[in-house]
Amino acid sequence: MNNPIDVMVANASHEIYVDTILATITAAAKVRGTGIAKRTHEYVAQKMKEGKAIIALCGEEFAGFCYIETWGNKQYVANSGL
Repeated sequence: MNNPIDVMVANASHEIYVDTILATITAAAKVRGTGIAKRTHEYVAQKMKEGKAIIALCGEEFAGFCYIETWGNKQYVANSGL
């Protein structure tokens, strides 16, 4: 039986997935042959704590992740997607 994928706003309880997220980002960059800005565990965890990240889980297994970054007094927004 296939488990549904649940998509939710990430929070501090999802920090257990940060190392998997970082490894997946690195692997995706290698497959595509592109560079992706490296983020630290602390940076990604902070995005989760701020409510600026979305995580997708299939049961308890990591399935996807995205966070937003703003700058210019929130005039500009960028997102990371995985």
